Amino acid sequence: MGKAHKLQSLTLVLAVLYGCATTGDTGPPSAMPTLNAAALEVCTPLATTDFAFTSQADGDSDIYLYQARTRSIVRITDTDTQEHWATWSQDGRMLAFQSLRDENREIYVKLMPDGEPVNLSQNAEQDLVPTWSPNNNYIVYYSSRDVPWEGEGPIGGSLYVMRVQGSVVGRIQTEPFFSPSMIAWSPDSSILFYARFGTGKQGIYSLNLRSGEEVALLALDDLFPGVASTNPAEGTVDYYVSQDGLVDIYQLSLYDGISRKLTPNEGKHYYANWSPDRSALLVTSAQDAAGQLYDIRCIAADGSYDVPVIDDASDARSAVWRPGVY
Repeated sequence: MGKAHKLQSLTLVLAVLYGCATTGDTGPPSAMPTLNAAALEVCTPLATTDFAFTSQADGDSDIYLYQARTRSIVRITDTDTQEHWATWSQDGRMLAFQSLRDENREIYVKLMPDGEPVNLSQNAEQDLVPTWSPNNNYIVYYSSRDVPWEGEGPIGGSLYVMRVQGSVVGRIQTEPFFSPSMIAWSPDSSILFYARFGTGKQGIYSLNLRSGEEVALLALDDLFPGVASTNPAEGTVDYYVSQDGLVDIYQLSLYDGISRKLTPNEGKHYYANWSPDRSALLVTSAQDAAGQLYDIRCIAADGSYDVPVIDDASDARSAVWRPGVY
């Protein structure tokens, strides 16, 4: 496994972000996703913790914010293109996401609440699926800059990492990916977890950023695996697999190699995010989705409840709890 190489400069002045900030999480009015009030009665983190998510409530994909203090939802982005894959800085003050506003997928960062989004990746190819590191210093993402995309079919590419302040971009994975899922960090920001596809390669992998060593953690041939959560507990990685018409999320122990199921025995469950107190997961699910593709559910870590949180007629997905104090 090769180490980081082909470094290139990227100008990112965080002062621009901070200079644009005002007070109050607000958004332009239009059609909005709705919160299932019944979820507030059982999903206890909703009482204290915000979360960001993607919704197509107004006809295209935008990023929205649930605010625990007011139990309300506000819009974070407002474009006529697709905005996906929100990821928080660890103090909860900045939000990075994938956007098509430049006619190709780019990674943007926004200072909350009202900072102007800034393009971090600045590349003509496809940059997608960002994840902020636990130490707050880096954002990892996939990029097709080494495997140009023809405009249809799976997007191939490599893992890239950028320093949020600095800002240097480097490729940290030489063998291309196709149809990437989320990327997870270990709690100490030294290891990445991701899924691979291809004959004899389908499974969950880790990459040690200090040594450059890639390890195949779990072979999952013909199960179309993906990393399910970006914030796994110490010594674990969460992943999903497709089998028997269902999609289930499991937690793999890195100590003994044993997996335990995290989601119910019905439906299709893809992406999840642990609440700061690790008592519950926000899950992108097709369990009870009707006309929409997905809704967002809150599932207790101990299995004591499973309740829809955003389950209106619009497609909603990729929810991520907001860390920090705000």
